Amino acid sequence: MDEQKAKELLQTLWHEPAPKDLECLLCGKSFTFGALIRTFRIEPCGPHDPGYSIIVPTSRGDIVFFDRHMDCIRSHKTPFVAVSHVWDPIISKVQQQQNTDGDAAEATRRALEISVKICDALKGAGHVDVELWLDYLSVPQWSTDLRDNILQIMHNLYNTADTTILYLKDVPPAVVECLYQDNRSEERVRSVVSICNSTYFKRVWTAMEFIRSGRVRMMVGDYTYLADLDDPAFLSRLHSIWNEEARHYKVVQFLEQKMNMGKNQVPWSLGALSVAKRLKRFNFAFGTVLLCKRGCRDRIDFLHALSGIVPTQSTILPGSNFKAEYYKIAWSCLKARDMSPLLITPVMGAIERRGPRHWSEFGYEDVFTWSLQDETHPLSIGHEIHFNDNDQLVSMKLQTIGTVSVIRRAFAEEQPFLSRSFSYGAKLALEFDGPDVKDFLLALERIYGSVATTSLADLEDKCQLNHLQEVLNGIYNRSHLPRWPIEDENNIEWLANILQLSNVRTGHSQSILAANNAFFGTIHCSPYDYVVGITCSGCLRTFAHKVGSFVLPTELQYAKAYRFPGLKYRVSLENGVGILVKNGKIVGRMIWATPACQCKITKTVTLGLPEFYLPARFGVNT
Repeated sequence: MDEQKAKELLQTLWHEPAPKDLECLLCGKSFTFGALIRTFRIEPCGPHDPGYSIIVPTSRGDIVFFDRHMDCIRSHKTPFVAVSHVWDPIISKVQQQQNTDGDAAEATRRALEISVKICDALKGAGHVDVELWLDYLSVPQWSTDLRDNILQIMHNLYNTADTTILYLKDVPPAVVECLYQDNRSEERVRSVVSICNSTYFKRVWTAMEFIRSGRVRMMVGDYTYLADLDDPAFLSRLHSIWNEEARHYKVVQFLEQKMNMGKNQVPWSLGALSVAKRLKRFNFAFGTVLLCKRGCRDRIDFLHALSGIVPTQSTILPGSNFKAEYYKIAWSCLKARDMSPLLITPVMGAIERRGPRHWSEFGYEDVFTWSLQDETHPLSIGHEIHFNDNDQLVSMKLQTIGTVSVIRRAFAEEQPFLSRSFSYGAKLALEFDGPDVKDFLLALERIYGSVATTSLADLEDKCQLNHLQEVLNGIYNRSHLPRWPIEDENNIEWLANILQLSNVRTGHSQSILAANNAFFGTIHCSPYDYVVGITCSGCLRTFAHKVGSFVLPTELQYAKAYRFPGLKYRVSLENGVGILVKNGKIVGRMIWATPACQCKITKTVTLGLPEFYLPARFGVNT
């Protein structure tokens, strides 16, 4: 194809001279209302079966296009395959320039070449008559109205496709072969990192497309179509191998260092994409952190993608004010009883750690801002919630936990640091909640996320309950001790072992203590993760709780703690989600704040949206 013909072809594909004249093949109506879904087949030159919209001849065959409305495709159950991929940089550059000068001819050749090879791979797998949707050919990129209408329904497009093909052009077939080796090896774990480094995981649009897709199959670098591999984006295998490897290290950070994490991606840094894919739509905070650190050409694209995965859908118009639209999405989610806009880590002012130098900056999910993932049980307060749209204030009846009266941090720098840190946490649990063994175990549940009933049952089975009670009484009476003893017979290692806090649990890759030094520490805004004493206004007892603070202790002191009745997230305890409020501002959150006493005090609390944190490129926090 010579240069002039290439430019003419691009103009034909990307510019629609008379968009009002286009008609849907199924209903015969125009696309003035309803987005254009343009699928295609690439066939040999010559006569074609009727029922198409237009034919565009090329040097590689005829592109046979089919124009339909999304609603018509759904109602008629018209099958098609969608391709999710990262744009070629030359094609992207020409698309943005919106002219046929410069690299336009090369962009045309690349777009056609990629489209033809994907079609050929599908035909080779037996899908001869399949219609394909691929944005290089399916979207009139230079017809603004048509393109903008398509952007509004991208989430529905991928959700409707019979199959979505993830085209990972930078993943060689040999790497996939290594990934599926049976035996543990250095080569196999490095194949995990290699796939995690794929540019496919870096983009806002591909993340949204993956999440909203139904059936997924992969195509790798040389257009090898993995038709029989049912593991979307290889994620199940990536996590399985990583977790198996992590069991051979005392703490997962040692494996991360070996794999040069920071320069390389690892499975957890890709974000909880598998969870998100199963859900399709989920809370505002989860959606925000899954997308906000991935790349997009225009920050309005981020809003389009976010709107496609949160509980409420918004129409994002070209030229919209980004901050106003983002807060509008948050408010609409809150009105749908999604409490995550109130629980997300906000801008932390002078103690803000996120940004270019923060350890989590390299990853594709902002785990510091939100790691609770999806909601697994809704808020149970009936109609006792009211919204003030004018001032964007919500008033609801929450359970009163009490007032923050003591603030400590259970952390030690000496080795072995997991048990040394636990020695402070165990002593604080004993100091606040007293020596009764059941109270002590419940306090550890609120500090470390361990399940008290499981620990109690294990102790009874091993006939260790009475002995632990004696030890608790003895240490409680030695009130001068700053932490649980390190050297005694019943030392901190003994305590961690009998409570199974230092052992790797079945189905997990880390012990509870190791997890508190990693994932659970992040959830609690480490290093602003405190063990606090909260005094109940009913019984006046003080109980130990773990909090993730958004402020320094001087501001956290005397904050009021409230629980969201019934609310639970994937990684919180049931009925354990709470917030800390001071002067009308949310200053911290809790995820293990299960009831510590029998007092049942409620209060109507009025709250506004916090100041949300987003990466600097969005220009929200400046």
